[in-house]
Amino acid sequence: MGWIVLLMVLNFAISWFNAWAVGKSWIESKHVGGWPHFINWCAAIMSACGFTWVYLLIIGFIAYATGYLPEKYLEGFISLGYTIIIFPVIGTGIAITIDSWAHFWRKRSFGNGAVAVWNTFADFYNIYQATRALPGAFDSIGDLFDSDSDNPGLTLIVIFLVAASVIGGILTTVAIVRVTSRNHASALTARY
Repeated sequence: MGWIVLLMVLNFAISWFNAWAVGKSWIESKHVGGWPHFINWCAAIMSACGFTWVYLLIIGFIAYATGYLPEKYLEGFISLGYTIIIFPVIGTGIAITIDSWAHFWRKRSFGNGAVAVWNTFADFYNIYQATRALPGAFDSIGDLFDSDSDNPGLTLIVIFLVAASVIGGILTTVAIVRVTSRNHASALTARY
């Protein structure tokens, strides 16, 4: 249990940092447009997915521990949430990995190389995990929506909780990006 909490805190911190970094470069990338702004969007999507995953685990743990979600519905809840975020994570991860290798190619440094290697590892790891987890996730989701479901009301609650987690992840990212972008713009204006 301690490792899960530590990983959730780490995931939250990485998502926070990603959203902060997007906010720091949002105005510039928006003016430049093209690939830099696309990569900024990818980082924002990755951040939102990270926050969503943390919220899914917290909500799922609380709902299960308090007896609101039986195990079958908890599995369906986690599987539905995972299925929603894994495809954007893989897609944006591929774009971010390509971008990090391009940065390393243009400016070869230990830092750029380490970032490119880490992004490559993370993306391949996510793809590998998805190929292993998605068949079981689809089965859990199918069980959740089975016409013989013992409690269709719980299925609706699961859908609502997943939607709340996704919306929470997106709103958290948007708030951090906006505040950081506004503060960065104010600092630039004050400097000049």
